[in-house]
Amino acid sequence: MAAAEAVMNDEAGLMIADPGAFPAFYERTLPRVFGYFLRRCGGVAATAEDLTQDTYLAAVREVGRRGAVDAPTPWLFGIARHKLLDHYRREATTRGRPVPWHDGLAEDVPLPPLDPTAAGVDDRLAVALARLPDGQRAAIVLRYLDDLPVPATAAILGKSVHAVESLLARGRLNLKRLLAEPETSHGRP
Repeated sequence: MAAAEAVMNDEAGLMIADPGAFPAFYERTLPRVFGYFLRRCGGVAATAEDLTQDTYLAAVREVGRRGAVDAPTPWLFGIARHKLLDHYRREATTRGRPVPWHDGLAEDVPLPPLDPTAAGVDDRLAVALARLPDGQRAAIVLRYLDDLPVPATAAILGKSVHAVESLLARGRLNLKRLLAEPETSHGRP
């Protein structure tokens, strides 16, 4: 079986340990891994690039140790998720930016109508996520984009469930406010 064909069928349990198969696997998965990070890092391409590189380096090291990997794509995204969590932990300890307890926003800040199929929606969300305080962004991403329950999010962030619920509440309000702003206030035409 050709290396490219083996990579296309990797979910069927084929291995990527063959050095000839890995480049095709890399080419096929790179856009998905980069996109995964880009959406979860608030659209900051440099951070997404660094995390993508770290993910593939860890994958190559692990394939070298193991010799073979069943279901490589889910395995790769598992590595990516761990790299993202490590990034959030580093960011939380190095920045230490305080998060206000109450930002003065009303609970009923209306969301503008967003059509998820419309062009620019992902861009607007990425820009809004990037503008959130670090703790709020990490909690929102882990809870809603990665679909983790609040207790798991709290464990990853090293915070109590109550603290994460507060971060989520403030993050949702700030996200609504940011998405309600006219697009020109984001520095976009």
